[in-house]
Amino acid sequence: MTGGAPVPRGRPDFEALRALAAQAARAGGETSRQYFGRTLTIRRKDDDSEVSEADHAAQSAVVELLRHRRPHDAFLTEEELTLVPPAPPPADDRVCWVIDPLDGTRNFVRHIPLYVCSVAALYQGVPIVAAVYDPVRDVLYSAARGQGLLVVGPSHCSGPRTGARAGVHPQPVVAIPSTPTERTRCIAHAWLDRYVCRSLGCTALQMAWVAVGKLDAMLADNPRLWDLAAGALLLTEAGGAVVDVTGESLFPLDVSAYRGEPLPMIAVREAVRLSEFVSP
Repeated sequence: MTGGAPVPRGRPDFEALRALAAQAARAGGETSRQYFGRTLTIRRKDDDSEVSEADHAAQSAVVELLRHRRPHDAFLTEEELTLVPPAPPPADDRVCWVIDPLDGTRNFVRHIPLYVCSVAALYQGVPIVAAVYDPVRDVLYSAARGQGLLVVGPSHCSGPRTGARAGVHPQPVVAIPSTPTERTRCIAHAWLDRYVCRSLGCTALQMAWVAVGKLDAMLADNPRLWDLAAGALLLTEAGGAVVDVTGESLFPLDVSAYRGEPLPMIAVREAVRLSEFVSP
């Protein structure tokens, strides 16, 4: 699916890029859905995570669509940790697309229906558009910087607003890592003592659910940029916040120097409550 003429150069048009990110995320999600429930060939990557032909097919669908429309842009994807094509002469509107074609592969290959396609565009090291598509529930979460969160889908339903009824603050429901490491163990244990904890096994979906209020916060131990770039913008556009585990901002980030390092982070639904979750 590569219809449409190449986009002319100029300063980034956030709304046009948001629509393109949404189209690409849908293409990736619809591709992966065709493989769901099938017997797949699975291999282990260097970090011991799993990858299948569904991941590669979804990535090809996303990158093909975006490169046709934006041939001068850079790309950073989970299954190809390089910027492609090599940087051309500078263009005012050149962005870097950061793509996780199938976030939740461990779920996917076990036929657990919790996976998404995540697409973000970074400009000057900051996410400016984002789209996360959940093909199982047919829900698309998208955002453009400064323009708010947009959610489209027949099964979408936001969670209850904290304190919406007579000042009542229900016990927060949060997501924590399945296997916390030393970097996040203290925070995870504190959350276990104070909150209702979940783990979905899909970072981008958890971030989208924090953005719409299905979860109040999440802690991620080992995410990469492609796991969190889109979700970070969804959250900030919904009034939330995303920081590293010390409470410092993750962005701007030098994408040209990024080599897949983990970015431990905390995401919260309401930015005003950030300190509660960073230092529980």
